[in-house]
Amino acid sequence: MANDEQVTALERQIEQLKAQVEDLRGQLAELELDQWKARIDDLEVQMHLGAMGAMDRLTPLVEKLRNSYLDARSSVSGTATAAGDATDRIRKGLEAAMTDIRKAVFDDGD
Repeated sequence: MANDEQVTALERQIEQLKAQVEDLRGQLAELELDQWKARIDDLEVQMHLGAMGAMDRLTPLVEKLRNSYLDARSSVSGTATAAGDATDRIRKGLEAAMTDIRKAVFDDGD
């Protein structure tokens, strides 16, 4: 009988650990999105400090990046697993948008 109780206790612990892992995945997704938001906010500050020509090039790119962030943020409202999957998928899009922005900033198009 003691073995059955130990097995039950271990199964309960496993379920608690699974729940903790799911919670941590959700927290990680939130932290990653917060980091992207900070990067976008920083980029917007740099954009506003730059010349008008740079603003003309960057505004649509930053808006696209902001929309990607908002899409990712809305995806996180689901389960932690879905949030992690959405974050991975969206991260690639955000990185591509950041690459476009870097090109616009550092390449004059000459």
